[in-house]
Amino acid sequence: MPALTRLETTPLTWQRALGIRPTFALHAKEGIVATLAFQPGDNTLARVETADGAWTLKHRGFPADTVTLREVDSHVDLATFHPHPLGHGKLVFLSGDTFDWIRLEGPEAGAAFLDPDGMTLVRLTLRPDTSHKMIPDTPILAQAEVGLPHRVQPAGPALLAAVGWYLLRVEALLEHPDRAAETSLRM
Repeated sequence: MPALTRLETTPLTWQRALGIRPTFALHAKEGIVATLAFQPGDNTLARVETADGAWTLKHRGFPADTVTLREVDSHVDLATFHPHPLGHGKLVFLSGDTFDWIRLEGPEAGAAFLDPDGMTLVRLTLRPDTSHKMIPDTPILAQAEVGLPHRVQPAGPALLAAVGWYLLRVEALLEHPDRAAETSLRM
C-alpha cells in the first residue's frame, strides 16, 4: 500500500470493495492508499489500514456521543472525536493536536477536516448513494482531496480521510436506524 504523502496524484476516491462485510478502499492512481472495514456484528466498529499502520474506530453513544481512534490491539485512545449537534466536531489527539470537522452543504456536499488555522487538510465530497443497488462494479461513493498533507500530524492524510469516511458512514446509519440492519446486510 503506497503512502499518500508520497503520491502526486489526486483526486482520490472512496469505493466499495467486494466482500461479505462492509469494506471500502481509498483509491489513488498509484493504487489503494487506505482501507476501512466494518467488523462483523458491530456496524460502529471499523478497522482502518494505511501504509502507516492499522487502527480501529468505534462509535460510543454513552455516556457521551464520541468516536475513538486506537491502534489495533491497544486499549489507549489515540484520539477522540467529539461531535457537535449541528454535524460539526473536533478530532482531538493525545498529543493535543486538534482538527475541526465541518459539514459542507450544497452541490458538493460532504465534510472536511481543518487545521487550527482553518486550512483544509482533507475534504470528502459525497457522490449519490448507490449502496442500495446490488451491482458487480464498485461505484465511487466519495471523492477525497488532500489539501496540505505535510500539516496533518500526528495522523497521516490517509488516516484522516478514513476517519472522515467513517464519520460520514456511521452518521448515515445512526440517522436511519430503521434501515441500519438492511444496510448492513447489503453493504
